[in-house]
Amino acid sequence: MKTLIINGSPRINGDTAFLLSEFKKHINHEIIEIRVFDKKIKIRSCNDCRMCKEQKGCVIKDDMELIYNDDFNNVLIASPLYMSNLTPPLISLASRFQAYYCAARFLRDKIKISEKKAGLILVGGGDGGPKPAENMSKIIFKYLNAKGFEEHTALSLKTDDIPASADEQAIEMSRKIALYFNNS
Repeated sequence: MKTLIINGSPRINGDTAFLLSEFKKHINHEIIEIRVFDKKIKIRSCNDCRMCKEQKGCVIKDDMELIYNDDFNNVLIASPLYMSNLTPPLISLASRFQAYYCAARFLRDKIKISEKKAGLILVGGGDGGPKPAENMSKIIFKYLNAKGFEEHTALSLKTDDIPASADEQAIEMSRKIALYFNNS
């Protein structure tokens, strides 16, 4: 069994990283983590070349292949909130699912994706809410055929005042997501 973590945080020791470490402590199988801010990871945004309207798949060959290969049972998106949304590299990553949309819409050939479990970790401060980030995550999960994130979301939304490391509810939910993933 494998879990894919799509980590949208630029910080390796921030609030998102803390909740991810709590999550990882309780996973009993292989983890593949893609840190979208890591300079070694190259995932370009969709450039609207429209080739996916004519042929199945994306013509851009980069680290998005790690996600396209569908070699995992669970997917966790973890991100700080930027203007109530996922970080820009995660939104850019989401644009690459245009290939899946076009396969179904224009080629009438839906790309087969195995069903997975989904989980979401969001952290942030300020006065915005997480709805835009949840909605964008829902789109990513849809194209990855990952289900269940609505009940398996850890939110730490007062990090201006309380770090995630002191947010017992978010810590507990991070653990519960791991246990949910372990029970496949």
